[in-house]
Amino acid sequence: MPTLLFPNRQVWLPVAFVATMLPLLAAPAVTAHAQRVIRATDRITVAGRIRSIGPGRIEIEDESGKVRLCRIQQPGEDGLALQGAAVRFPAKIEVRGEQSPRVLTRGMLVEFDVKTGSSGRVREPVTTLRWLDGLEPTVEVLQQPQRRGQGGTYRIVAAVVQLRAGKLTVALPSNRAIRRSKLTVPLDENASVTVRLTDLKRVREGATVEQASLVKFDTGDWAVESIRILLPEASKVDTARSKRKRGGSPATAEDRYGYLSDQPSPPRDVRSSHFVLHTDLSDRQAKILLDRLETMYGLLARYFGSRPMRPIECYVVRDLSQWSSRLPEAGAAKIAARAGVTISTRLGKQTRAVVYACDKPGVVQHEAVHAFCAQTFGSTGPTWYAEGIAEVGNYWKNDNPQVDVPAVVITYLKTTQRKPLSQIVAPGQITGDSWQAYAWRWALCHLLMNNPNYAPRFRSLGVRLMRGEKGVSFESVYGPVASQLSFEYDWFTRHVDNGFRADLCAWDWKRRFRPISSKPLKVTIEARRGWQPSGGTVDAGRSYAYTATGTWKPDSGGAVPADGRPDGVGRLVGIILSDSGELSRPFDLGEQGRFRPPTSGKLYLRCRDDWTRIADNSGAIRVELVRSPSDSSPKPSPSPR
Repeated sequence: MPTLLFPNRQVWLPVAFVATMLPLLAAPAVTAHAQRVIRATDRITVAGRIRSIGPGRIEIEDESGKVRLCRIQQPGEDGLALQGAAVRFPAKIEVRGEQSPRVLTRGMLVEFDVKTGSSGRVREPVTTLRWLDGLEPTVEVLQQPQRRGQGGTYRIVAAVVQLRAGKLTVALPSNRAIRRSKLTVPLDENASVTVRLTDLKRVREGATVEQASLVKFDTGDWAVESIRILLPEASKVDTARSKRKRGGSPATAEDRYGYLSDQPSPPRDVRSSHFVLHTDLSDRQAKILLDRLETMYGLLARYFGSRPMRPIECYVVRDLSQWSSRLPEAGAAKIAARAGVTISTRLGKQTRAVVYACDKPGVVQHEAVHAFCAQTFGSTGPTWYAEGIAEVGNYWKNDNPQVDVPAVVITYLKTTQRKPLSQIVAPGQITGDSWQAYAWRWALCHLLMNNPNYAPRFRSLGVRLMRGEKGVSFESVYGPVASQLSFEYDWFTRHVDNGFRADLCAWDWKRRFRPISSKPLKVTIEARRGWQPSGGTVDAGRSYAYTATGTWKPDSGGAVPADGRPDGVGRLVGIILSDSGELSRPFDLGEQGRFRPPTSGKLYLRCRDDWTRIADNSGAIRVELVRSPSDSSPKPSPSPR
């Protein structure tokens, strides 16, 4: 049953799948308590394969060849961002398959049955291992030894230590049946790992969709209600790659620390290279959190080219009743409110920043960014920068610049009235004001950090702001390009979605334009970019001819010419940017023909594709444009995208 995502409350409504109301995020521009009602217009069951997969989305090609881009809410995610709405609609996910033992990585929990002798030595090679969700380390006696000195049969769930020369070594949990800390298990030459998982972490394009139940809403979005996926068998290529990586694909933190207890613990200290964690989290969750913090720390250090001189201290609290005497009042108050705060103190030239946070990983990461900046540069800078860069750090993924944020943030930015840049960076703001204000600050900082038109200046601006240099401000750095930045910020917030790449969708402001005349204008248009300048200006109502040669790939599938596929994906399309900075509606082009622009201005071109899927495109086509000697060609119909 989906729930409405309100800023401050949740509403539950019953759901059917045909002509039924679904509760969504209210558009703040209307009223605080208004709610938009949408309807489920269709429900189908399909089978096929996965064409692509990304944050909050999955592209399914059914057996007839029809491709649908679907929203999907995985375990641990807050909801789905539909067109103008956000809902809680968790999908039931089942991932299964038979894999090579080389998928096993150190720390991963695996289940298998063995027969052992009295010494604990395994008598027979193991043929089948199981990799399942929700395992806990155990040794279960399936068959007791008949008499003293004989071995028995056991079902073991244990953490992988290593896989070498056809033998799997695991770390046994404490038990009375097999009195040793490690067990080496010979594997049959045809041994396999049976996979049963409930998320998409191990799913890649090409996997088989055995069955998917999809719901279509009147927003135009398809969403996954349930899906059953069959993983492909490990290929020789995968096996070779695994050998180079010394045993399996990269392990997630959940895999690496599967052997640790997930039971709550009393307050204690847990350390990593750059963090000291005072926490009552379970051993497993503490290690997973430290991994996330260390990844974020590395990204920040690489981005700024500097790092703190001392470890970052964090109090992360699950049960506040165990901590009341150890926490400052301000820290305890924030934790009680399921939030966090970073308290900084100045000692000479050094700043010490301590994080106090509830056990939400995102809250801890946000506050840890504040601590990193304060201990490195002496302060966190003005509010807009401090909170914006902390949100960027919270959502940052290693070597992945695509947007990946909660659905409620996406929906809010796309449906509410856009806030001017002058208001976002205005002085006198306070931290902790509202999640909506944080959303605007994140959007601005994400754009400035990833868009190549502004990224080089943004790094320097941030460092100077945090160091408190006089005369440095947002306006002093970006004033000369204010109109361009304002345009791109508005464009970004209109099209932002999980999977969007600000670096690939940057507008080229340096290209020179000239009127398209009888002399052919030639330009190369890449599939892996957003709107690209043609170099030519056009006049409304005048006819222009074009020819596009070559092919490009709008995904990992086959190449197509500029006419694209039957559904329009991969088609050459155009848009006009007027002198006043207004954009026309996109219009279809193709391999060749004539068009009449809907308005006068600069002509931009691109390969039509969903804005969240540009990153997997490749190739380019060559376009030649010329003013037509005749104006008899019909006007083009507007593009649906």
